[in-house]
Amino acid sequence: MQYDSTTRIGLHWAAYIEVDDAYDWNPATQVDGISKDQIMGVETPLWSETIENMNDIEYLLFPRLPGIAEIGWSPTEGRSWDEYKVRLGNHGPRMKALGIDFYPSAKVPWVD
Repeated sequence: MQYDSTTRIGLHWAAYIEVDDAYDWNPATQVDGISKDQIMGVETPLWSETIENMNDIEYLLFPRLPGIAEIGWSPTEGRSWDEYKVRLGNHGPRMKALGIDFYPSAKVPWVD
């Protein structure tokens, strides 16, 4: 899904999914009657209708993917967007050095 209405690729039929929205997702609240102990893991679907190359894949996955991974292995009680966005921003130089084409969300205080 697109991050917002200015995202260069992707779709928004399900919603615009900004980085903070993705990080605040809680799989235990999605279906009534399902408890946390019944959830075996998380996944990150990547709709590929608008993808043409690896840069497009990276742009739609990053920086959301690290946050989804954290959802999968960290207790909900210990997660905070305000704390996470700073940690995520510190990875900006690393993603640039690795040549990852990531979405530079204005909601993240990116380190140069």
